[in-house]
Amino acid sequence: MREGSKRDVLPDLLRAWALIGIVLVNVEIFASNMMTGYPDAALAGTASQTAALLVSAVFLLKSYSLFSLMFGAGLGYQIEAAERARANFKARYFRRITGLLILGLLHAIFFFIGDILVTYALLGSVLFFLRNETPKMLFRIGIILIAVQFSLLLLGASSLFLVENIPDPTFQEEFQAGLTQARLASEKSNIVWSEGSFGDVALLRLQTLPTLLPSFIMVQAIAALGFFLIGLSWQRTGLLQDPHAPFWKTARWVLLPLGLVASFAGAALYLKAETRDSSTALFALAILLAASPFSTFGYAGWIAKLCEGPQGPVRRFLARGGSATLSAYLMQSLILSLVFCGYGLGLFGKVTAFQAIAIALITGLFTLSFCSIWLLRFKRGPMEILLRRWTYGRTASG
Repeated sequence: MREGSKRDVLPDLLRAWALIGIVLVNVEIFASNMMTGYPDAALAGTASQTAALLVSAVFLLKSYSLFSLMFGAGLGYQIEAAERARANFKARYFRRITGLLILGLLHAIFFFIGDILVTYALLGSVLFFLRNETPKMLFRIGIILIAVQFSLLLLGASSLFLVENIPDPTFQEEFQAGLTQARLASEKSNIVWSEGSFGDVALLRLQTLPTLLPSFIMVQAIAALGFFLIGLSWQRTGLLQDPHAPFWKTARWVLLPLGLVASFAGAALYLKAETRDSSTALFALAILLAASPFSTFGYAGWIAKLCEGPQGPVRRFLARGGSATLSAYLMQSLILSLVFCGYGLGLFGKVTAFQAIAIALITGLFTLSFCSIWLLRFKRGPMEILLRRWTYGRTASG
């Protein structure tokens, strides 16, 4: 945000686009087993196969990347606000991070096992101690961290591939027995997702949460910190305040095509994987991660293009909704949990991939619209008000 009350439009539009992508990716975890993804029956038919391919290619590991960029940029805006108010930024920032951590844990247990707020809160603590690096150094460290994440995924995929192909029959028998046992346990959880009470599902999420941390680290946590740093560097250099910057043209016409070509190749391989814990899936995720900076920067480039010239009503409406990302993100999970879990409509495992993605798209558009309309009456989204009051105490205004 600039001096005064005028917001930079580009960051809010980037958040709005990221929120749509996040809900389209997340719905697979609401609608189907986390280990297997959409079952073959849900992917039957051209519409479902095409929808799943498009979501994986266009949004998987890109929407969270874009969200992470804006999280990092948000630190820059918070520093500027603290300097204007001559406030103790460190105390303010860590109260906010603690609030995010609490919200994330509640979110993960009661609404969505794939929560990112806990990860963001923990990584945000690391980000704080790198905040004084130069923009160039922030960008370089960010790219290095993304490369480290790619290397970790590639190493994991290669190691698992070697294990899957060890010629010893006895080892393979034991290995396959272990996988079968894990998959049977995972299939038993489907009964809880589809038929369990609110308490049953919350308990299952709580029990599952510790086992997900290694996968978060393997797939996206390190890269998320990298995108935090890049987002902060963009805010510091004024790139997010200048939709006419030459970088955006390069991002649109050079980086995005490269990213999309690699992304579609990775998505096609990802959908061929029988389970999400196979070497095939990990190789696919490595490709998608390698493509994510190119695609993410490209998306930002096109959204920057939309920010050129005077604002129209549609752009103002979307940007306003994108300024309440916390509320929209949590509301997405509330709605989808009620749609798919047994204590709600109970559609878990009962819809095609196309139907699930359509539900997610409607949910994403609704939550953005709700937040945009809410902000016609209030200064901030409902969850932003709650977090702000936690952060600033009684001095906070809605």
